[in-house]
Amino acid sequence: MSNPDHVRISKTVTFLLRYKPEVGQLTLDSQGWVSMDEVCRAATALLKLEVEAATLREIAATSPIQRFEILGDYIRMAPLRGPKRRAPDILYHATTEDRLAEFVRRGKISSGSQRSVYLSSHQEQAWLVAHRLKGVPMVLFIDTTRARRQGVRFSRKGQHGLYVSGPIPISEVLNLQDNFAEQLSAGGLPVRFTPEGRAQVALIRVTRRSGVTWEVAKGKLEDGEPPETTAVREVQEEMGLSASFKVTLHVGDIRYSFLTPQGHPRLKTVYLYLMEAQEPIEAFVPAVGEGIGDVRWFDIDEATRSVTHTSLTPLMNRVRKILLAGPDYARSFEAYRVQQMKEELHADHP
Repeated sequence: MSNPDHVRISKTVTFLLRYKPEVGQLTLDSQGWVSMDEVCRAATALLKLEVEAATLREIAATSPIQRFEILGDYIRMAPLRGPKRRAPDILYHATTEDRLAEFVRRGKISSGSQRSVYLSSHQEQAWLVAHRLKGVPMVLFIDTTRARRQGVRFSRKGQHGLYVSGPIPISEVLNLQDNFAEQLSAGGLPVRFTPEGRAQVALIRVTRRSGVTWEVAKGKLEDGEPPETTAVREVQEEMGLSASFKVTLHVGDIRYSFLTPQGHPRLKTVYLYLMEAQEPIEAFVPAVGEGIGDVRWFDIDEATRSVTHTSLTPLMNRVRKILLAGPDYARSFEAYRVQQMKEELHADHP
């Protein structure tokens, strides 16, 4: 970025977004986003130089240092990346029954002479490791959010979902707690495209003890019910729709822990799908009795900013990238996955 004006603009925008938003009278949301128009107006006033959104986009695209990021018509400081990136809500530790007995005696998971505890973000991978150990294999579910409150720090190691930490209190092992159980749910994002080809998804507004949030419609699986069926049913019930839906894509799963009203720990798995209505949706009738106050369509960029649940954020970013391919997003995503599989196979068998 050799343009002197671009350097001045970049430093001024960084000053406004990171340190002194009040100087420019900027209104940042809970994730640091603010409209480009506000930032351009504030930077123009400070620099006495016309700052346009196109200039900020050019700076973001060409600068070797990622100071800020742009999403649609909004801008924020670039979040921290690399090893400081937040670990998933649930991590998995491979062990055996004998080792677990020793952990319980010590009151913590530790690796004896080793200083680090190794964990995986993939339960299947943890089970593979556990079966290689001598003894009866076990996998422990670590609630990273609770463990952080106890001073445990998690760091990413490599590119394959591996993390390391210091000793973890045995109290933060989710599947060792009394009355622990797993809960399976599925959710869906209705998708449509504007005449200009811009993707939109429908979200529900829910009032909880922690406040009002925009969320994905979801609910628990009934016995023997496929997750795709659950996702469609929950969208229809919570959004108040009679339209039939076609599930177009399974975009991924999330896992997190919560406590029931009785205080019992649960590990929740949510399967998330994209779907399209088979007939026009005229209006939503929110399920007020279930705490849903509103339903509306969001441009995908706005939806990505509006869904703030930490477990859902990575998946919403994935949804956004998928839908940027346009109405043929499902085929494009499947082609991308096939290419990834080929690359992984080539890497394993050169």
